[in-house]
Amino acid sequence: MGEKNLKLPLILKQTLVRANAMIIVKAIGLVGKIFMTRLVGAEGMGLYQLAYSFYSLILMIISGGLPTALGMFTAKYTARGWRLFKVFSIFMILAGLACSVLIFRLSTPIANLLGYPQLNFVIRCLSPAILAVPLLSLLRGYLQGLERYTAIALSEIIEQTVRIGTLMCVVPLFIQSGIEFAVGGAVLGTFTGAIVSFAILSAFFIYNRPVLGLSSSPLPSIRTDLPLLVQASIAIALTRLLIPASDFIDAIIIPQRLQVAGVSPKESAEMFGIVTGIALVVAYMPTLITGSLTHTLTMKITADWQNRLYNLFYKKSYTAIQIAWVWGLASGFFIFKYASEISLYIFGIQNAEFPIKTLAMLPLLVGLREITTSILWAQNRKKTPFIGLCAGVLSNLIILYILVAIPQLGYIGMCLGVIMLEIISTAWNFQALQLLQKPRSRTIIFLLLDILIFEAILMVCTLCSKVLSTMLNWPESIIIVVEIIHYCCWCILYLKVKLKAHV
Repeated sequence: MGEKNLKLPLILKQTLVRANAMIIVKAIGLVGKIFMTRLVGAEGMGLYQLAYSFYSLILMIISGGLPTALGMFTAKYTARGWRLFKVFSIFMILAGLACSVLIFRLSTPIANLLGYPQLNFVIRCLSPAILAVPLLSLLRGYLQGLERYTAIALSEIIEQTVRIGTLMCVVPLFIQSGIEFAVGGAVLGTFTGAIVSFAILSAFFIYNRPVLGLSSSPLPSIRTDLPLLVQASIAIALTRLLIPASDFIDAIIIPQRLQVAGVSPKESAEMFGIVTGIALVVAYMPTLITGSLTHTLTMKITADWQNRLYNLFYKKSYTAIQIAWVWGLASGFFIFKYASEISLYIFGIQNAEFPIKTLAMLPLLVGLREITTSILWAQNRKKTPFIGLCAGVLSNLIILYILVAIPQLGYIGMCLGVIMLEIISTAWNFQALQLLQKPRSRTIIFLLLDILIFEAILMVCTLCSKVLSTMLNWPESIIIVVEIIHYCCWCILYLKVKLKAHV
């Protein structure tokens, strides 16, 4: 029992390493987003997001679920995982090179498909990253199986630093030639960041290879391992492919349907940039905590399920769901309350307030979806979250096609589509895990109590800030900062009390 009790704190320690790295990565990325938004405006962000929707789709098609599948396989069979890593590295290099050349040559048709011919230069600047990023993802997946989370975290920080550094250096130089050239210069950082990160991670791997547990003893034929890994990779890829595929289809549908509603191409790019480049960035920012938890949880609960340690499996899963629920509520209330300040003071665009408020529930929904998907994957039920995501994506496309084309409903249609995608896919996972069947009245009371407590925290913080503003002649910005700090302190205190029993 003592050994089992030590496993949960290990997960939390690894999660903290991952979370701290993701906080730094997201913070650096947010600085880059703010810098670029203030320099190229909402239209430039719209073009940036349009190009990245295509890039994300191609990247997922090439790499698929191989990094995750390799990590899960390596967690069980270290030496056999190393052999498969070498095989798939060759595949990644060849596939990435072919796609990179093809995208560079077909940049004009791709830009026309997206509805903005000026994206031609941006697509060409993205093509080198297609070669470097998949190989980097595969190496990280292998090291994830070896539980080298610190090395992975440092490589992500380095990659993001180089990427944003390139953006901040190149965009001011290219902006004089036009917005499309500035955006093209910005996406070049994707390639430079991946190359530098891969070089450093490779050096770490070569230096530490003697202590990574690679065995030279005879191993089973690769023919016995390859089909299993490919099958698992395809199952994972089908689920993960839905989101970038949906984003790419959205990038095609949304500007076209906005123009049907009477919006000009320039304004449609601005609206698309505000929702996808600002509101969704803010809404998804808190999910780095649940994402880091998922990153470390998947390997652990997979091993528990295969070793038939069901009590430990369900304990870890329930704890993860509790963390996702409480954290999602805390961050969601924060985003809703301070949407105006985030839009105006951080990004300098007032029009982003409404989309940010509308998408404030996403941290809760996305966190629950990610955790429940990991639980289902650990149970080898990979088709289940795929079906739920399919239903969510379909509902998103229907809502976008109908509502976005109606005048004055552009922002509502875009936000509602994303929300319904997450609600349907999350509810499907909950139903599959039987978390919605025969609910205990005590659990429902606790869930409602959490919502009321966070509402009360917001009311107390707002009341205190009003009292403070009447007593002291401080600037409004300082009052807002004090109010935010007050809210964060109360949330941290409640999180500690709520999760104390589980941690």
